[in-house]
Amino acid sequence: MADNDFIGDTDFLEDFFFDELDQNIELDSLLINKRISVRYRRSDIKAVVKTHSLLFPRLIKVELLDISSKGAAIKCEKKLKVNSRVSFFLQFDDGKRFTIQAVVANAHSAPRYGLKFDSYQTELADHLLSSQTDLQFG
Repeated sequence: MADNDFIGDTDFLEDFFFDELDQNIELDSLLINKRISVRYRRSDIKAVVKTHSLLFPRLIKVELLDISSKGAAIKCEKKLKVNSRVSFFLQFDDGKRFTIQAVVANAHSAPRYGLKFDSYQTELADHLLSSQTDLQFG
């Protein structure tokens, strides 16, 4: 080996002060779609939203577009307000039911709305995977 094949102390110091990989990266700017959970497109799940209005709580049948353990995309002909609290009811063909507390997180492309669940739904995630028959992932 030649003497110039060894990394000198000064080479290390130059790398120490500037490391291309050690930079703050704004992930939101890199991700067009911010949802990072596996989304399932299911047509076999019935879905209903209950609004939490003190004067006029309503049950509204919605079309489930896709769902994950963290949220869902729905189509709803009734107007929903962003940041409003809702209860989200799901019923599978096998009879399994879920009641999930959520917030309307997105209404930019109404009548399509995004729901963000209050907590991670582990049991729902397991049931979505185990009851999946035609593999359609989003």
